[in-house]
Amino acid sequence: MLVDMYEAPTFHDADSILVAENNLKDAQRKIDRLRGRQLTWLKMVIRHRGIVRDGYRSLVDWTASRLDIPHSVARDLAYLARRLDEDTIDLIGRGHLPFDRTVSQQRLLQAGATPTEAAASEDLDLAGITKLATRFRKLSRGDERNSFERQYVNLRVSDDGAVWHLSGRLTATDGQSVRQALDRRADQIPPLISDTEAELTPAQKQAIGLATMAQDDLDQHLQPGDPAGREPVIMLIKDQTLADQSADTQGVELFNGPRIGPQTVETVECEGRTEEVTISDNQVVETGPTRRQVPKRLRRAVLARDRKCVIDSCQSGYRLQTHHVVPRSDGGTNTADNLATLCWYHHHIAIHRRGHRIDPHTPPHRRRLLPPRTWGHYRHPTNVEYFSPHEQQQRAYQAFLDKYHPEQPHPGG
Repeated sequence: MLVDMYEAPTFHDADSILVAENNLKDAQRKIDRLRGRQLTWLKMVIRHRGIVRDGYRSLVDWTASRLDIPHSVARDLAYLARRLDEDTIDLIGRGHLPFDRTVSQQRLLQAGATPTEAAASEDLDLAGITKLATRFRKLSRGDERNSFERQYVNLRVSDDGAVWHLSGRLTATDGQSVRQALDRRADQIPPLISDTEAELTPAQKQAIGLATMAQDDLDQHLQPGDPAGREPVIMLIKDQTLADQSADTQGVELFNGPRIGPQTVETVECEGRTEEVTISDNQVVETGPTRRQVPKRLRRAVLARDRKCVIDSCQSGYRLQTHHVVPRSDGGTNTADNLATLCWYHHHIAIHRRGHRIDPHTPPHRRRLLPPRTWGHYRHPTNVEYFSPHEQQQRAYQAFLDKYHPEQPHPGG
């Protein structure tokens, strides 16, 4: 069988990892030799002006097209083909010079390093050589001014209106500041209490951090945990017939914004005041009044009662918001007993974005999260008892008495 090829006994008790490493190195040397042959032929293309004949803008585009390879690889091939002489290319073709390291060292020389400094880079990995090249690269005032004038941020909505795309470029110092701010905010995002799926990646945490930084700027007059909170008025535009037939999966969008689905509709209705506009056949059929799912006075009372996020072990007071323990769609009431205070992360990310639910059978100030309904293999235990810290202390003390049975009478008689 194919699997038997990789078992240690096949190599007569040799280290299988070492054997694999040696074979990988042999394969890489063959690749380097083939890259040398490609460089030789690219030299011929350059001499005979093949890219001009075929109508290409650059040797990079021609190489990427003809070899069907990424532009990053084609760029390295074109770079060495133009920079190296035939003798050096022949050394690569014979396997005496590694292709990728030669690219890095040539860029180091081009940046201004001496041949001696380039030779000393043998002790560095390829990333280290690239970083070393930045020390030698000249950066004039014109370069810095050009970097400043070319910086931009592009934020655009996708064609279907479902997501936003963010791209751009910043100067080195501004980019460093933004990166540090996003990393610091990302470090403040805790893991889920109920870990039923893969943890958020650093990039996902940075995206969440960027959104919260924007919201903090909009709410800069508020203090953390302020029970007043921000209640944005968000206009939902619905094609009522289409929305009803599809359970809000079609025909719903935000005013001057993207198209949204049922999950975002629930989030909007839960976090702020909404105005619904019903449209049928491109005509306004009905305009609903501004309404809150939770009255402002009741929301303030619940926030004052709980004072912090009620999820078990969470101590966060960041952007406290109220949420129905039993959703209104499942028959939950709009009362204080059915409302819980959650931090922004557990409310916005855990519940509205990842689909977790509050376990209604847990104590009001030690709420647990249930996995999303799509996680079909989960069965919530029905025999779990939850105890307050005082009850836990009393139970531990009673267990101590039951175990040691003190023989001496109590001093009080």
